[in-house]
Amino acid sequence: MKEETAHYGSASAEVDKYRRVFHATPDYATFSNLLTGVFIDVNPGFERLIGYTREEVVGRTSASIDLWVHPHHREAIAEQLQRTDAMSIETQFRGRNGDIFDVEASLASFRMDGEFLLVAIARDVTARKRQELELQQYKDSLEKLVAQRTAELESAMQKLKDLAAHDELTGIGNRRDLNFHLGLEHRNFHRSGLPSSIAVFDLDNFKEVNDRLGHVVGDEVIRVFAQLIRQTMRDVDYVARYGGDEFVLILKGASGDGAAASLGRIREAVLAYPWAALTPGIALTTSIGVASFHMNETAEQTFRRADKALYRAKQDGRNRIVIADNPI
Repeated sequence: MKEETAHYGSASAEVDKYRRVFHATPDYATFSNLLTGVFIDVNPGFERLIGYTREEVVGRTSASIDLWVHPHHREAIAEQLQRTDAMSIETQFRGRNGDIFDVEASLASFRMDGEFLLVAIARDVTARKRQELELQQYKDSLEKLVAQRTAELESAMQKLKDLAAHDELTGIGNRRDLNFHLGLEHRNFHRSGLPSSIAVFDLDNFKEVNDRLGHVVGDEVIRVFAQLIRQTMRDVDYVARYGGDEFVLILKGASGDGAAASLGRIREAVLAYPWAALTPGIALTTSIGVASFHMNETAEQTFRRADKALYRAKQDGRNRIVIADNPI
């Protein structure tokens, strides 16, 4: 009898200890039936967070106070805790006044007198979640801004690169870009031995257009001239504006008569164009000088031979192609 009394006294003391811990826990804590959701006990942390007093909820179900914002979370908990002793979950609770709280909950189940019981401890993490969301939104906004600024910078860099390599009026290569491509093609010629030529050409009597009609019309004539060249030249070739109305074409894999045939199509396109549609009285042609690369000369020397051939085309009456003499 003394032993039974001692055992009962020890169990009662243990229950009292857990009850004191349960009610002293600052966080939300509940003791309920796992399957039905009926509250057996709640602590002051529950009362502060949810807004109901202990007396108002004991004996009622969580569903009756609309506690779970996501009821299927409660159903999943009940199902899982019949197979395991404990689990954790992030979910949302609804307070008495309708406020919604983000919570992190630790849950444990046990059997007593054939009944599944549930102990739940939950911590309000609404403020933390809000901060995390704000930080994520700030991060997303910052990443978007960085991506936008990067794209703008890349676009600006590309524009600068294009401006450095292209003629602003016509959009084709400029003199700086021409020098690069001349050097590149000259090196390819020396490595492969495949023929290449340089053609230098301009518009006949273009100075009269500028003097009589002004630079606005002159600029439009230059743009049309560049467009005619680009439309008529071979895809593999390269064209640049050397300055004024003077253009340079690098004809890859072509020399002599082959280059002359390609350039003939450009000459004919310029001759056939209805220049008078720009301003009445305009009739323009082009003169062209062409020289092929040779192993014993530099790209600059080949260019000078082509330029001299252009001068001869002017002297010989314009609107013609002159092939330069081979270097001595």
